[in-house]
Amino acid sequence: MHEIKSNHTPLIEQCPADNQYKLITYIWLGDQNTENVYVFGSFPGWDLSVNQLQRLLQTDIWYVTFRTDKSFISTYYFSVNDVFENDWIKRSEQYEIDQFNRNTFGEGTNKASVLNIGMEVQYSSRFPSNDYPSGKIETYSFYSSILNNTRKIHIYTPHDYSHTSHLQELLIVFDGNSFINYLSITKTLNYLIYEKEIPSCIAVAIDPVDRLEELTYNDKMNAFLTKELLPWIQAKYHVYQEKNHITIAGFSLGGLAAFYAALQNPHIFGNVLSLSGSVHWKKDNYENTIPWIENQISSIYSNATHLHSYIAVGELENEPLLTANRRLYKALEEKKRPNHLRRVSRRT
Repeated sequence: MHEIKSNHTPLIEQCPADNQYKLITYIWLGDQNTENVYVFGSFPGWDLSVNQLQRLLQTDIWYVTFRTDKSFISTYYFSVNDVFENDWIKRSEQYEIDQFNRNTFGEGTNKASVLNIGMEVQYSSRFPSNDYPSGKIETYSFYSSILNNTRKIHIYTPHDYSHTSHLQELLIVFDGNSFINYLSITKTLNYLIYEKEIPSCIAVAIDPVDRLEELTYNDKMNAFLTKELLPWIQAKYHVYQEKNHITIAGFSLGGLAAFYAALQNPHIFGNVLSLSGSVHWKKDNYENTIPWIENQISSIYSNATHLHSYIAVGELENEPLLTANRRLYKALEEKKRPNHLRRVSRRT
């Protein structure tokens, strides 16, 4: 046990049978009340049938070993005394981090353990210093009469913004708290704007209230965006109002919601940024085997006629999500719409 604590976990070893592979062993220290343990993440995946740990003889040590020849970064979680079967929402509410891994991502209930296999992450090489001008974040409580709730809205303005300056591009992102707190959107935009890699922009980061409900084909959420939030932003900030200057973005379910908002409101949203978007998600009362988003874009009457899209997806994502994103990219290509697909080997 002392060796495990001193070496940290997961344990990473060269595979003796084939040295191009590494063996990754996840370990959980249980107690007399521990009945089962599972591990989930982009690696080793989300398969209940293979992700269960085994008890080591008559000890309280639980373990499972996987083999890989890839380099990647992945978050992962443990689920202890798991009785949830296919209820992933309930399961996610009791995730636990690795007791012996100090490398984590996120804060509070969103914290996850991090596994890094052979990848260099040098944020300083991308953001070499903090001496470039910094924008600022303002946070508002925003009441929606359409949704009948109040949420936080975070507004990023660039360092040189003023109401008399030139018009700003507009970026709207779902899961605002994650973009602000965990994905360094402020630092990223500071750098990209300063280096002129992107136009100067104002970013609107929307916190969720009921994420699963709001981001899965929710017409009321779209109405909130177009009839309440956007008019307020356009009245308060010096931003373009034309669709080709408005980008809507999100990751996972946020990527799905971004595409849905753009397809339902093609006169408002001209650009979509989807990061590992859950575009395979089934729409209620839709029976076609082709994912709804892809089917809409492939339609002869598609609202994607003038849509610009950027799709990024992690290579360690589950197969339905990967396949749906590849098919979506192909459908956009066939429509000859400007779009870009990027596969990345890390996910956090």
